Parts: sequence; structure tokens; C-alpha cells
Amino acid sequence: MRGYAREVAFCKIFAYIIAEDLDGDFSQFDKEKLTDEDLQFAQSLVEGVVEHKAELDGIISELSQSFKLDRIYRPDLAALELALYEMQHTDTPHPVVINEVVGIVKRYSTEKSVRYVNGILAAYERGLK
Repeated sequence: MRGYAREVAFCKIFAYIIAEDLDGDFSQFDKEKLTDEDLQFAQSLVEGVVEHKAELDGIISELSQSFKLDRIYRPDLAALELALYEMQHTDTPHPVVINEVVGIVKRYSTEKSVRYVNGILAAYERGLK
């Protein structure tokens, strides 16, 4: 399930933000929900975000005029990095990415965060048109 793969990627990105270390171990996640293809997808998202972190954070800083990057709640930052990377580097339709990431934020962050993340991603999407 791609949705679960995104959630796995989100968790690994969040851990990377906190620990500044990428361990590459996905064994703690539910293997029954994660096919080999899904695992590969999650790994590519995590590695892509880590590789492009500076670029993604620059976009987030630009779009998040009211908050400096270091003030953004870390789960929200992980979700934004994940969504922006996927929107830029995969063929997944942007509305799908936004919907999935907002769902992750609903589970892992605050009610205000849902509006904040959705607003940042909507602003990014508008900027592409």
C-alpha cells in the first residue's frame, strides 16, 4: 500500500530530522502492509529527501513566511519535506500527495498543523501553475 509506504517514509524522515542519522533499517514496520515494491518506494522517498534536504528546506522557508525553519514543528517539517520531494520527483498526482500527507499530519501532529501543512502545499501547487 503506497499510503503505508508514505507513512513509513515519514517516520524515517522524522527520525532523521531528530537524530541526523539515516539507519536504513525498516524492520520495525509491518511487513504485511509493505510489499517489496512499497518498501523500495519508501526507501527512495527517504533517500531523496535526505539528498535534497537543503533544497526542500529552502522552498519551505520561502513559502512559510511567518515561521523560520527552526520554529516549524518537526513532524510538520518531515511531512512537508516528504510531500515536496514526492511532488517534484515522482509521477504521483499532486492532489494525491497532498491528501496523503495531510492524512499523516492528522495522525502525527496537531489540528493547527493540518491547516498549516495543507496551506504550504497548496501555495507550492499554486506556484507551479
